[in-house]
Amino acid sequence: MAELGCNILSGLVNDVQFPVISEANATWEGETATTAATTPTFTSVKLSPKRLSVVVPISKMLLAQDSAGIERAVRNEITKAVMGKLEATIFGTAAGSTTQPAGIFNGTVSNTISDFASVLNLESALDGKDSYGEKKYLLSPTAKAALRGMIKGTNGTGMVMENGEVDGTPALCTGFVDAGKLAYGDFSNLVIGIWDGLDIVVDNYSLAADGCVRLVVNFYCDAKVVRDGAIQVAKLATI
Repeated sequence: MAELGCNILSGLVNDVQFPVISEANATWEGETATTAATTPTFTSVKLSPKRLSVVVPISKMLLAQDSAGIERAVRNEITKAVMGKLEATIFGTAAGSTTQPAGIFNGTVSNTISDFASVLNLESALDGKDSYGEKKYLLSPTAKAALRGMIKGTNGTGMVMENGEVDGTPALCTGFVDAGKLAYGDFSNLVIGIWDGLDIVVDNYSLAADGCVRLVVNFYCDAKVVRDGAIQVAKLATI
């Protein structure tokens, strides 16, 4: 998510209204002429903390080991579980609710990629809007494989995806995107809010008879695309 350029806000408190401003028009004026006023529109997108939780049972024998490596391994496993679920949700297809964010692939995926021309059409639909910044691709493993095997045009001048780029645009791949799907856009418009980081409660009693300690981990976050159309989703025609 960070590599894509997602806008990650940490240390939040309560609900947050993330401001979104429309384009303001600049004009050429004479040396002493009055500059024409513009009236950009301010809106906002609400981010609300949603609880992502995991329970990790750990044996007391493991905890008895006086090793920094053991503690680091446990922390890494907790972080992987939480971050993996967050990424799977944000890059998924589920509808948003009061308890989880919506996936960017939720709803109908109308863009279909069948050849190099359709890749160019996907890009041109977004590149003509100057309100967006640097673009990147997000690919499923199957979409990555298909684009690596797709020839540019009819002259055989190369493949659509080469050297980690789709036609010169940086592309990242993750198994958390469904087969055959991809996204293209300015991912700084995908805002991820984080409240207080990981909250870990140590439960010494629930699994005491099993010789284990439970770690109850809570992570509060939310994610939303703040500008409609900033990220275009698509699917491969043959997958």
